[in-house]
Amino acid sequence: MWGEACFRSTPKWKFGSAPARAWHRGPSRRNVDRRKFCATSGYEFEALLSDCKEEPQIIRLSIRDFALPSPRTGSIDAYSGFGATSLEGIEIHQQVQKKRAGEFPNYRSEVKLSKTFEREGYRFQIEGRMDGIFESPTPKIEEIKSTFNIRELLRTVEDCHTTHPYALQLLTYGYFYWTEQNVLPELTFHFVSTRNRETLDLALPFDRSTYEAWLERRLTELAQDAKRAEKRTSRRKKMADAFPFPFLKPRSGQIELIQTIEEGMAKSQRMLLQAPTGLGKTVGVLYPSLKEALSRGQRVVYVTPKNSQHAVAEDAVDRFQDTGSAVKSLTITAKSKMCFKPEPLCNPRYCEYAKDYYDKVAENGLVAELSKKKKLTARVFRTMGEKYEVCPFELQLEAAGEADVVICDYNYVFAPQSALGRLPPSTFATKGKPNLVVDEAHNLPSRAAGYYSPALSSFVLERMREDLRALPRRFAKEAEELLDEALEVISDLRPAGAAKSVRFEAELTPFAEQDGKFRGFLSRYLDSDVEIQAKDPVLRICFYWGEFTSILADIHGAGREEFFTTFQPERSGGSVKITCCDASQMLKPQYDFYDQVVAFSATLKPFDFYARLSGLDSPELLTGEFDSPFASSQRKLLIIPQISTKYSDRERNYSRIAETITRISALHPGNHLAFFPSFEFLERVADLFIPPNGQTLIRQTRGMTGEAVEEVLHVLRERARPTTLFAVQGGVFSEGVDYPGEMVIGAFIVGPPLPSFDIERESMKIYYEEHYGDGFAYAYTYPAMAKAVQAAGRVIRSETDRGIIVLMDSRFMEKSYSQSMPSDWFQESPRELVSRSILKDISDFWSGGKD
Repeated sequence: MWGEACFRSTPKWKFGSAPARAWHRGPSRRNVDRRKFCATSGYEFEALLSDCKEEPQIIRLSIRDFALPSPRTGSIDAYSGFGATSLEGIEIHQQVQKKRAGEFPNYRSEVKLSKTFEREGYRFQIEGRMDGIFESPTPKIEEIKSTFNIRELLRTVEDCHTTHPYALQLLTYGYFYWTEQNVLPELTFHFVSTRNRETLDLALPFDRSTYEAWLERRLTELAQDAKRAEKRTSRRKKMADAFPFPFLKPRSGQIELIQTIEEGMAKSQRMLLQAPTGLGKTVGVLYPSLKEALSRGQRVVYVTPKNSQHAVAEDAVDRFQDTGSAVKSLTITAKSKMCFKPEPLCNPRYCEYAKDYYDKVAENGLVAELSKKKKLTARVFRTMGEKYEVCPFELQLEAAGEADVVICDYNYVFAPQSALGRLPPSTFATKGKPNLVVDEAHNLPSRAAGYYSPALSSFVLERMREDLRALPRRFAKEAEELLDEALEVISDLRPAGAAKSVRFEAELTPFAEQDGKFRGFLSRYLDSDVEIQAKDPVLRICFYWGEFTSILADIHGAGREEFFTTFQPERSGGSVKITCCDASQMLKPQYDFYDQVVAFSATLKPFDFYARLSGLDSPELLTGEFDSPFASSQRKLLIIPQISTKYSDRERNYSRIAETITRISALHPGNHLAFFPSFEFLERVADLFIPPNGQTLIRQTRGMTGEAVEEVLHVLRERARPTTLFAVQGGVFSEGVDYPGEMVIGAFIVGPPLPSFDIERESMKIYYEEHYGDGFAYAYTYPAMAKAVQAAGRVIRSETDRGIIVLMDSRFMEKSYSQSMPSDWFQESPRELVSRSILKDISDFWSGGKD
């Protein structure tokens, strides 16, 4: 990220903020007697567990992570719009090194250097590899850096030649070489433009006294950080020794869940667990996961697919704290929601909260102040950010090291590095690795695939035209010209006579060239005095195009079978989309940053499907399903096979569905939910639906705001009159929302919500068939059943709830569908759920509830 920003003052950097890199898994924690290995974000730590207390503790760092400014001062300047992708950067390095080796016999690349320092009982082993060295009586060390704007990078490194991380890295190579060989080398940068491969060189002066003054500060700083890590570890281990379960009596099934996780952790097994609503699964999973992590001096990272689901984990931590535990929690909220500015652009020229950030944090002791708090939420960070004029989002990451439970979105663990900087899995000088808990894990395969499935649409681009025209005159004309060029790139891909989506092989060159033009324009735009507005059109169009190009660059020519591109004709031109069928290979490396991994949800069957597409499949994977803790008498579950929701049958079934919902909901006063496969289906039935006397119909609409959703929930909560809510499966009302007590007494699941049969989904089916052997189920059935079962789970949320669940469609009785159902829905066959007298059976159920 350093090649992308202008560091006119000391740049943004902190322990653990280095990009995640590949690492070698050392011996198992349980299979080694004197050594422990762990990989963190940029650090490798080795603790020698010796009985001799005088033996220094060994801490290993890469030169890249060692060579950072000390102390941190100045502003956040983290704009990352100009960086090379990781693959592009590696390719440029290799090209330069190969060329150098061919031209200069005395050139060597990737030369290892290391040096050891001792401070205050710690032994710091610093290692790294020089990009290249020209060996001669006066050797020259060369560091290769690739970026879009090499002149800007050259200026910033030259201006900050003793504090810029790039400069400190090269100075460290020179210092290590000098102390090892007793020869002072020349130091030089070789900057390469990612836009046109233009190069510039910069000689870096070396001043021994200045460097050694920094070196002393840095080593002292590292020793202090290591001491803080020891105190944190000691505090956590003491907590683990007295970490009580937060309830006097566990719920039925909760003990079994906890014991299963404890047994799995004892064997270092990753886990995929299905547990129903009402079991208390959040506490049941978090309790053993946190206790085990604390016993090692570590923490838990708890991830959810939506920010709205953070509250469940926060409530669980509150329970622990209510028992007297000193466990600390921190919830990370998205930058877009935390930022005080119209656009989250971290640049001191634009944002006063980024300007002098590090000075303000240090002067006011903000990190120490945050470490005293047991619960850190968005409100805490925003309040502190406003008071001290510092970035509240950055404060979250500053404070994460001291938190025992970090609650955040999937993004911070699984999103590609180019899209979002990941949460550092561990902290400096902390032994071992944290535990990872993945909530609502049925969402992970599709969410992860979505990270790698960007699209470019002529329609979306065309909608930006008016905003681009409204730019200041000196930018408006060029911006519109770039827009026209981008539209032409897309339209040139349209096959002759194409009326529907087609697959094609997308060439990188036109997208990369256009991306270069956008980047150049953006660079000039940001360097100007233009005031950045909310939803700034220049930022939007450049990021929109850049996201697509970045993914295309990573997969282009790599023979990645799990990716394909399609062109969809549109009235305004068309859209081009990259589709990722299977993100498992990108997910697998992320788990290696964690000691234990527990993924759980109420819908994870069949386990093979979710294990494979989540990157968790291995012979050691532990899977388990836990039954509902509630009595079967609390629920009436029915399948109505006489109704068909197949596309070809829908027209003649709309009225039957409407009538069925009317007649069943009239049997008992209360709120009912009817979940449909699509909005179109919903509207067709709603137009025919006649609410029973005194009842109200509410329809979910496309793009409902959060306020509108809350208004609907308020109506259901108040229960002023019986209401039927028509909603879509997989939407805001069918997942991640509770309807406790009598807020909802029944749910109608109107057919399995199979995805549309189009070229994209059919291509996915072919991929799954070739790799997993059941293409239709992977592409259609299993994703649909996850939504259906989630929707059904909105009913019966506590020991006192009673309710009905009605599944409409004969396909629910087929094995490929029923194997996704919870095991306690039927004993032998889903045919047990078919009634010969539906209205009578439901009436009897409600009558029984009154007796």
